[in-house]
Amino acid sequence: MKLKSFSLFLAAVMLLVFNSCKKETVDVTELLGSVPSSAAGVVVMNLESLLDDAGCKVKDHVITPSQEVMSVLDKASSQDKQNFLMLFDGSTGIEPKGAVLFYDSNRSFLTFALYDVDKFCSFVENKNGGKFVDEGSGVKINGQIAVKGAQAWICLTSGKRIDADAIASYASLGKAQSFLVTTIGEELLIDEEDVRGWAMINTFVNECLGRSDRSMVTLSLGFLFEDAESVKFKVDFKKGELEADAIVLNEKGKPAKYQLPAEKIDVNTLKNLGVTCDAMMAFTINSKLIKKFDQLSSAFGGAMFGNLNDTFKNIDGTVGVITGSNSMEQLKGVITTKGDVSQSLKDLISNQIAPISIDGKLITFTKGNVSGHLDVAECADELKGSCLGIVLDASGLNSVGYEASSMAAGFKDLVLKFKPESGGLEMELEINTADPKENALLTLLKSAK
Repeated sequence: MKLKSFSLFLAAVMLLVFNSCKKETVDVTELLGSVPSSAAGVVVMNLESLLDDAGCKVKDHVITPSQEVMSVLDKASSQDKQNFLMLFDGSTGIEPKGAVLFYDSNRSFLTFALYDVDKFCSFVENKNGGKFVDEGSGVKINGQIAVKGAQAWICLTSGKRIDADAIASYASLGKAQSFLVTTIGEELLIDEEDVRGWAMINTFVNECLGRSDRSMVTLSLGFLFEDAESVKFKVDFKKGELEADAIVLNEKGKPAKYQLPAEKIDVNTLKNLGVTCDAMMAFTINSKLIKKFDQLSSAFGGAMFGNLNDTFKNIDGTVGVITGSNSMEQLKGVITTKGDVSQSLKDLISNQIAPISIDGKLITFTKGNVSGHLDVAECADELKGSCLGIVLDASGLNSVGYEASSMAAGFKDLVLKFKPESGGLEMELEINTADPKENALLTLLKSAK
């Protein structure tokens, strides 16, 4: 993609994210109707709620940006700020009702409706250079941007020329040929989360990963799930929290069977770990899970997990750890066993982690004094119903990287958990804001550096 086309794409996304009408007028049916049923990935944005979340006002295609949006723009260069502000005055011709991203024929597209085609074409020509060329079948193209009727497409894939015949085909799809005919399409249409999407796993694994990584992902998915074909996900910004979830689906669009034993965490065991902490991690191990690893080990010649199984085979139940601000020096953990603990397990924990003590079926280990900003009992309750979970104080994001650390001041904590769901395994992510009255999208905007 040319630099100017990419800048225009960013501008279009910015406009769409901070621009919408009332929910009753938000209708992505026509946009999804122009996505072929063969698409390997589709993302729908609910723009009405994003507008409200960002505090922007819209009337007659003119958007009044909120103070938070202006504070983000103030951090951009003067030219970029001028370009973006121009997007808010209604002169782009973009209809602020919805947007759909989709992947088809090795290309990614952003598509949206236009309320004034002439305005949009003039805007693109002024910013992108060149003129729109009529390629036939009513399709006009300028670089990586195409227009047909009152709809526009931006091809986001670098090095791929936008295909006029493909655009004409997308625009003329009947319902039986469009994504609307699929079960996932129907769900994406009626769901109301801010962002919801679906993607074929193999397509994106092959596109994004190298050969060795693809093999590892394929092997792991085959070990974890039966007939894992796609993933469905949602993201929703709310007052006080950001919520996201994802689940792996089979070829029938149902939750793919999770093939490992997935017993739920015993939250009472976790509550006995302490009073406060900065992070908690917990999961479950039982004899059925160990047997699964034995089977995998046999498939690889018997040497892959043999020694580990001798060490861990007596673990049976919840394993949990809490840490303080220095996770290497402040930690306390618990391991539930069958009551007959192997010497190799005792040696491993005491030599590599921390000194241990044994009370019946529980092994506990402690290093330093654990304290922090989170209540241990509340953290444990957050993980109820899950087989694996993490609770992290937002300050812990400082060690993750620059982008993550910018969130630390605006957010309170993060909860990531995996829950057995309809035979499958659902991932749930919740990030809570420091100010419970503030929408999570505003928190993100204000945290941007």
